[in-house]
Amino acid sequence: MRYVFACLLAVIFIMSTGADAAKAGSIAGAWSGEGLVSLTTGQSERIRCRMRYEESSGRTLVVHVTCSHAHGIFKTTGRVVKLSNTRYSGRLYSEQHDVAGQVTISVNGRSQKIRATSAKGSATVNLTRR
Repeated sequence: MRYVFACLLAVIFIMSTGADAAKAGSIAGAWSGEGLVSLTTGQSERIRCRMRYEESSGRTLVVHVTCSHAHGIFKTTGRVVKLSNTRYSGRLYSEQHDVAGQVTISVNGRSQKIRATSAKGSATVNLTRR
């Protein structure tokens, strides 16, 4: 299942209250949660993830992801663009597994649902603000 990350990356990912409320829905900050990776081979595996979003420029945020699964830990980074107060979209890349994928994020208050896809599979992760 070492491709789990590739899938999650293909996966991941990856939004506001408190001090961030002034940023009108910004997902900047730390999030954590769990989800499921489904590989194109038919295998699936539960994952636990921590994500951190950093404001970059304009509507762009840098994403840092660390996920664990039964076979280890993987890390990925990427960028997402704010499409609306509740929608983000972008790309993630794992140098560790040399795989890239698309990610979409739906935000609902202090929770978000991430859907990631790549050539190796897909993942869905539900996160809450830490």
